[in-house]
Amino acid sequence: MNKRLPRLIKAIYQAIVILLFTVSISQEIEPEITMERKKLIILASENKDSDISNKVTQIASSTATQLNRYDVIDRSQLDRILSEQKLQHSGVVNPDQAIEIGKVAGANEALYISIANFGQKGVPTEKQKEKDEDEEPETGLFGWVVKEVVKAEIDKKMENVERYPNNIQTVLSGEVRLLNVETGQSISSFNFSVDHTGGVKTKSLNEALKLLRGQMVSHLKSLYQLSSEVLDVRGSDIMLLLGEDMGVRKGMVYEIRTLDTKRMVRDRDITIAGKAVGFVEVETVSADASEGRVLRKWDDIEPGYQAHEIIDEIFTVGISGIYGDTPSNMRLRLSGYVNPFNRFGGDIYGDIGAVKDSRNDTDFQFGLGFSLNFHIIQTSPFSLDPFISVPFDFHLRSDDGDDGDISHVVFLPITSPRLGIQSEIMISPKTDLVIRGEYVLTSVNLGNWTYTEEQESDEDETKTWNANWDDRGAPEIDYEGWMLSVGIRSTFFSSFTFE
Repeated sequence: MNKRLPRLIKAIYQAIVILLFTVSISQEIEPEITMERKKLIILASENKDSDISNKVTQIASSTATQLNRYDVIDRSQLDRILSEQKLQHSGVVNPDQAIEIGKVAGANEALYISIANFGQKGVPTEKQKEKDEDEEPETGLFGWVVKEVVKAEIDKKMENVERYPNNIQTVLSGEVRLLNVETGQSISSFNFSVDHTGGVKTKSLNEALKLLRGQMVSHLKSLYQLSSEVLDVRGSDIMLLLGEDMGVRKGMVYEIRTLDTKRMVRDRDITIAGKAVGFVEVETVSADASEGRVLRKWDDIEPGYQAHEIIDEIFTVGISGIYGDTPSNMRLRLSGYVNPFNRFGGDIYGDIGAVKDSRNDTDFQFGLGFSLNFHIIQTSPFSLDPFISVPFDFHLRSDDGDDGDISHVVFLPITSPRLGIQSEIMISPKTDLVIRGEYVLTSVNLGNWTYTEEQESDEDETKTWNANWDDRGAPEIDYEGWMLSVGIRSTFFSSFTFE
């Protein structure tokens, strides 16, 4: 009996281990793929401006249709369906009616549009404002009272007359709600707001509606984001499920993630989201598939991984320190990158720093510029690219003073085009180390050392004067030779996880 007891304990222990191991096993979940378009009906709320409601509804309908991920039941189809059901529809509804009409029309969801504010009025241009101010005479208290009374009387007579018919301000705002036709619940919503000033009423309205269309595109994408699957991987080339039939377009960006997993914990099934491993840009599209190129990855991408559409733009910004020896100068640079992951790209930057002039004095420097680059080596962890950079620098210091021994803060603009080589090394999913060497081709003064002063006159004019220097002459700044830059850049997506 004593010999059997250790065996029994061992067997129980092994059973517990096996049970715990079984419970901890994760089961991968097949990726959820948007294989079918959503049937959508778009309706407007009751509104006194029925014409603008119809225009907004038409924009939402045409935008949803062009996205190809919705099957939109348009007004002609709706009228036919309601006529067959012997129901009437005036064109404007409340949310409950929208749900009922959606059920009759066989829609999955209803897009319910309500206008909160719409108005058009003429406003004076800047030139008109300045003209009115110039023509307005100065008066005392009595004159001011008389003037205000006269203006009030004129305003009353002109209240129905448009004073500025060629500079109309159009304001339009509202809400769009996505309703589940089966349950009647609100799934999601977004607000829209556009404002345009300029032109006659028709032109101003058309420009405002163009702005509205742009907002509708991004919002309608976010209401039904595409989910795809990685079909094949060949180096940096990725084949994805879904194509034109579901609205996939060239330039669309997908986040690639490992599969979600399901695990049993305390008698409950829980889903653990997959990890992001990179993102891909679509380059070619067929009817039901698309091919893309890896823009950035920090882990292997495998067939079967899930791909989720990214709605937002890529924002890449950087900060770097720059040092040059001839003349001695140091500066801090903030950069915004354009097409950072494409063959051709560039950045726009602003600098602030200090530089030694020919007198060995330290001058304050600030400026801005741009650069263009071409990736000759481009992989996810490393890239190498030559570039051309054109900075415009402004240098500040004090001059030696005029005859009255009064000195002034003077400035000197300089441009110094450079050629260089740059490398980006990925150190985290969203951060790169950027090392850059640039050679100054030439340094060109865009003027002399100057300063500006206000003149003592009624118009408060300013005049530019040349700086005052002693017998040593004007200090010079002549950039030449190599400059070294080291910094970091970060990539941002508001909806991108970068896990």
